[in-house]
Amino acid sequence: MTANSTRLLLPMTALAFGLLASVLVVEGVPRILPGLMPKKVQAVQRIYEARNAWEDMMRADKDVGFALKAGLDLRFPSESGVIEIRTKDLGVGGLGHRDIGTLPPFDAVALGDSFTFCDDSSASNCWVRLLADRSGFSIANLGVNGYSNLAEARVLDKVGDTLKPKLVLLGFFPNDFKDNVHFHNWARSGTDDYWTWMRRKRRSDASEWFAQHSIVYRLFDAARRYGQRGTAEYKQNGLDFVFRADAWWQGVVDQASVTPTYELTERALSQVAETTRRLDAKLVVLLFPFKEQVYWDIAREYHPNARSLDEMQIDAPLRRIGDFLSRQHIDYCDLTRDLRAHAHEEQLYLRTSAHWTAAGNRVAAESIAACLAAKGISTPDSRPASAS
Repeated sequence: MTANSTRLLLPMTALAFGLLASVLVVEGVPRILPGLMPKKVQAVQRIYEARNAWEDMMRADKDVGFALKAGLDLRFPSESGVIEIRTKDLGVGGLGHRDIGTLPPFDAVALGDSFTFCDDSSASNCWVRLLADRSGFSIANLGVNGYSNLAEARVLDKVGDTLKPKLVLLGFFPNDFKDNVHFHNWARSGTDDYWTWMRRKRRSDASEWFAQHSIVYRLFDAARRYGQRGTAEYKQNGLDFVFRADAWWQGVVDQASVTPTYELTERALSQVAETTRRLDAKLVVLLFPFKEQVYWDIAREYHPNARSLDEMQIDAPLRRIGDFLSRQHIDYCDLTRDLRAHAHEEQLYLRTSAHWTAAGNRVAAESIAACLAAKGISTPDSRPASAS
């Protein structure tokens, strides 16, 4: 080995050891002393840990893509703190459902995604439980994180004859538009496991392993995936939010003639309505607005094209679904007005997450209860709605 080679080898070796030490520090310190990490690093960690925990809660299902496992009893990492999640067997095809304390026989079922599942919320604070206590209906919570309306339609078809609900509540959140497209494409793929199919569309198996185990990879992956997504922080008048500073919802309207988002969504809602009629039950669709929509008077200040956007435009996706439901003579409750009416009294959405706080769940339950009462939907009998 020449003298020049030796002189190059030493600094390169030192650099390699320095990089290795840095990686070990980044990988080790957050695990040993998580509270010392910057809040954004903590948030990235929580998001990936929650995603890993959530996927462990699911199993593949050839009909609905994936299903909640029955018999779970765990503590789930949430932005609002660690929450307890228990699941029970529905008695149909091994499908699990979140145990929120309501008791069979069920008068009603609630279908939907994470907003119906009550992600980031304890069972006692979940709007489904609060609605059951308020209305007297015993409601089975069939919400599952990541579900599309197309999957929900299949779930109702599978469980309807066994549960025999008299009321079907279907929660709709605007990300259902893209979830319906994903589910439609998966259904045509011929595979039996939706999430394996989705993961392979997004990243390789090696990348998935690193996302599950490496903090360094998570930070780079988060920067790559979310770096172009602008966010803005707001902390005034008792409110503390991170808003998305883009108009993702506007694309649903602009691309309506290009992608089948509305077509698939309307198809799914029609399928749910058809099954509900077959069951001789009542269907009510619940329209859930997103954080920036409810707090648009604040969030609009952070959108680069805010001057060209108004409340009517940000409400357009839900309004179009409402118009479709009206034409199909399907009852619905749009929670937007009631949530906006309480938006500045207390924080209704979590700081970073898209989900409701305990206050948001409470206002949602009150809004739905009032809407059902206005439609003449009252308590069917004196069954206990929930366990004491």
